[in-house]
Amino acid sequence: MKALFFLMVLATTVSSVIAQNNQDVSMFPQPKEGYKKIIIVLPEKKNEHTLKLEFTVGKNVEVDKCNKHFLIGELKEKNLDGWGYNYYEFTSKGDIAGTKMGCPTDEKVTKFITGEQLIVRYNSKLPVVIYVPENMEVKYRIWKAKDKWLETNK
Repeated sequence: MKALFFLMVLATTVSSVIAQNNQDVSMFPQPKEGYKKIIIVLPEKKNEHTLKLEFTVGKNVEVDKCNKHFLIGELKEKNLDGWGYNYYEFTSKGDIAGTKMGCPTDEKVTKFITGEQLIVRYNSKLPVVIYVPENMEVKYRIWKAKDKWLETNK
């Protein structure tokens, strides 16, 4: 009887580890109409506590060369009830705002115009799930803390 119980516990543990390594996202909700689900799977790294993930949502837009532009929208962190996981949702109508400087030329360029950025803990054990409008993209970068601590004034 004890051997059977041990095997059941072992099987449950192994299947839970396999699910974590496969980055199972089935528990996250399906995207609402007009949205898509972006999943960032981070590779396992040594000293993950020294790393951060920064991501932003944006889209490619043709704009003038001299003004600063940004995407109007709101990036919210949400909790996946019953699981203790979080995910992110960016809501936007896709409107772009910017400075209104007079440009010396009417030349246009295509730029990736972003909304707000968010910096979160680096965790290779859980995927980062972000819901964005279908016409937008997510870009990210990894930040690493320096090994040396800086001293303050005494």
